[in-house]
Amino acid sequence: MHTMKNARPQKKKPEEIRRNPLAELPMSAEDWEEFERGVRLFNERKFWHAHEAWEEVWKHHAEDERLFFQGLIQLAAAYYQLVTKASYRGLMNNFDKALAKLEVFQPEYLGVSVEPLLTFIEKGKEEAERLGDGNAGNFNMKLIPKLQFRKQSNPDFVVEVKDLIDSPRFKDGVKLFNSGYYWEAHEAWEDVWREHEDDVRTFAQAFVQMAAAYSFIKLGKLSSAKYLFEKSIEKFQQFEHEHCIVKIVPLIDAMKATLSAVMRSLSNGNTPIKISSVPLIALPQT
Repeated sequence: MHTMKNARPQKKKPEEIRRNPLAELPMSAEDWEEFERGVRLFNERKFWHAHEAWEEVWKHHAEDERLFFQGLIQLAAAYYQLVTKASYRGLMNNFDKALAKLEVFQPEYLGVSVEPLLTFIEKGKEEAERLGDGNAGNFNMKLIPKLQFRKQSNPDFVVEVKDLIDSPRFKDGVKLFNSGYYWEAHEAWEDVWREHEDDVRTFAQAFVQMAAAYSFIKLGKLSSAKYLFEKSIEKFQQFEHEHCIVKIVPLIDAMKATLSAVMRSLSNGNTPIKISSVPLIALPQT
């Protein structure tokens, strides 16, 4: 459970933040999960939902550096005002607020490349000023950036994942999954999941949800399968850049292909689908 140092932390202006050096915020596993969800939502141009995800992290902190989250929130608000309301004033006001905060955190903070964002904000302001009030609907949408994000490597995570994958119960789950016994694999991996905490627990849960999703397809429960594929993909994406021993990207790609088929089936009245994109999980030779 999150607690804050003060119920109402004193607000500071960007110029009041000590920059030498900027402290790294103490992020919990839940913070990272919500923060990364905001990054994905922003890059999918779901700006209001990104705003809400980052606000969840922001309100868990009292440190001065939480201003970084506020800058991202206001950047998302700027593009929301543009895309949803074509509001010149909403765009420009939030641009100015975001710029003042984010420039404190350049060149990079919490794995986000800040300098490119500042360039996009400046170019966006120039574009909006060129168009003038009342013409924001003609804004060049190519000037909306995608966040460049790379979660910092956690050496403890690599060691703990190796222990997880070397465990007999995890290997049992792999054999069952590769043989098409998805529910049984789900149960094996669930035993492993219960034994871990933090990022490794999230990593194990991604396998649990993936196996359960394929099992639900066999049972014709497509809505449940859709939900679990989305959750599993979301969790695996957190570890794409980590050394996880098991290759993550093929798992994500296969699930995305199956998820697309599930969604087509649901939109066509639950027509039967054939599973054609189940990956085989390869464990390293020992």
